[in-house]
Formats: sequence, C-alpha cells, structure tokens
Amino acid sequence: MIIVCNINNDYIRHCAVMLRSLRDFNPRDDLEVFIVHQRLDSDERAKLVGYLSSFLPSVSFLQVDHALLEGFPESAHVKLAAYYRLLFPQILPSKIDRIIYLDSDLLVNGSLDELWGTRLGSHRVAAASDRNLDMQRARLGLGADSPYFNSGVMVLKLSDWRQEDIANRGLDFALKFPEKLPNCDQDVLNHLFENRCLLLHQRWNAMSHLWGLDQQWMQAQGGLNEEEEQAQSDPAIIHFAGAGFAKPWNYECPHPWKDRYRSILATTPWAGTPLDDEPIRRGLLQRSAHKIRRLLSQRS
Repeated sequence: MIIVCNINNDYIRHCAVMLRSLRDFNPRDDLEVFIVHQRLDSDERAKLVGYLSSFLPSVSFLQVDHALLEGFPESAHVKLAAYYRLLFPQILPSKIDRIIYLDSDLLVNGSLDELWGTRLGSHRVAAASDRNLDMQRARLGLGADSPYFNSGVMVLKLSDWRQEDIANRGLDFALKFPEKLPNCDQDVLNHLFENRCLLLHQRWNAMSHLWGLDQQWMQAQGGLNEEEEQAQSDPAIIHFAGAGFAKPWNYECPHPWKDRYRSILATTPWAGTPLDDEPIRRGLLQRSAHKIRRLLSQRS
C-alpha cells in the first residue's frame, strides 16, 4: 500500500499525527509512505524522521523543484505548495502507479485495505463528494450532473495522470481562470476530471461539516442524509477540513474528534506545543514550559 502526503513547515507535526493514526489501523509490512515537501527546517525534519522511523517500515522524502510550478498563480492566501498534487506524476518514482493520497489534517480510523482495492475502471480518480455542490459547479462551469469532489483523500493511478499531462493542462487552466480557483488544485482537478471521478462513500473522507461545524450548510440541507449519517457514525477517515476553529490544534475547536488528535500529538516530539488562539496567559505559560523542555532536551 502506497501513501502520499504533502507538508510544509507548518504541517510537520500534523503529518506526524496523521501517519501515526494510519499505522495504528494499518500494520502492514508493505506500507510505503512518500512525503512531498518544500524546503523544511532541518531540526523539524530531523524530529519527524526520527519519530516516523520508530513505527513506519518505509518513508521517503521528496522535495519539490519549484521550477516545476513556475507560472502557477499565487496570492497572499494561495501558495505554490497548494498545487503539489498536480505534480505527483513527475515527482514520484516512475515505478509507482497506484497511490492513496492523504491530506495531513486528518485522522485514519480504520483499515484502508478496501480503499486501496478500489477499482477505478475508466475513472481518473476516486474521491468523496464535497459540500455546496451547486455553487462549486456554477463557479467552475461544470455540468449539473457532475460531482464536485474533495481532494483531501484520493485513490489514483499515476499512469493515467501521466498520459493526460495533468501538470501542464492544470497550469493552462490555472493561468486562464485564476479567479475560479479558491480551492487551488482541487478546483483544477475537478475541471480536468469532470464526470470522471468515482465517488467514494463519505466515510472515507468524513469532513467537518458532518459534525455541524458549518451551520449554514447544515441548515440549508435540513440535516444529514443516510450516507452522511453513516459517515459521521462510522468514519474510516476524519478530515478536519476548513480553517480556524475547524482544526484540532485550535483552542476553540468544537470537533468531537479533536481529543484523538491531541492525544496522539502528546506522544510525538511536539507534545506540549501550544494550541492556536489560546487565551493569552495560558498560552504564554505553555509556550514558556515548551521552551524550557526544548532547552533541557538539547542539553541532555
């Protein structure tokens, strides 16, 4: 089973938590993990390597040559790292074909054997549906019957993506319609694979809105449908999709799975890292304690 994920310096510890949860439920000897990244802080990378080597049988780090992303539109909110998934056919070894892609802001909560065995047929990607479908379709000019999928969890064959020259076609679309890409490469992929996505059950990518973190969506829907209820009650993958308090490392996060993330974090080299948006006094105390622990560990 081959797993691929993306990180930058801000997501190193979250990736560590995600991969620990992956291994907990998938103790396979053939588990291979590829981490695609930009330039990482050397100390933080060393901590990640040391931690992952204690439980993963195979981990490879692949640094992206940003020349491959020359021309992709950037903004204050959209960085080049947002397009890494389009480059998988070029970055990953040519012998690698089938992969599962996992975002770093999620928890694995079950075996991925069934997901790994997904038959794509003529489809170019397997992924779960996102929300606000009519709005997403209208923005991208997709047909009324076209799914709009979330790219945080995907099964794909790199040979298919290589054959379709996804990186160059994606760049062409991004340059022509940068205003249509608030979700970056997810929007590009939905455009390129219109009506060619095999929809997965949402339990493979149970996003935050299923737990009421998007009240506007919940009210518009009038509640969860049967599939969404199943995904909420028995998620194989919990995806902390969204910004701010949707993330379990935010002090205000109301997500019922946040404590699982935090309990795993406590077993990593980043244990004690202050949560985002903590009350000032509490945050200062935790940051001071965290700095002291770091100094003591460096001296030992």
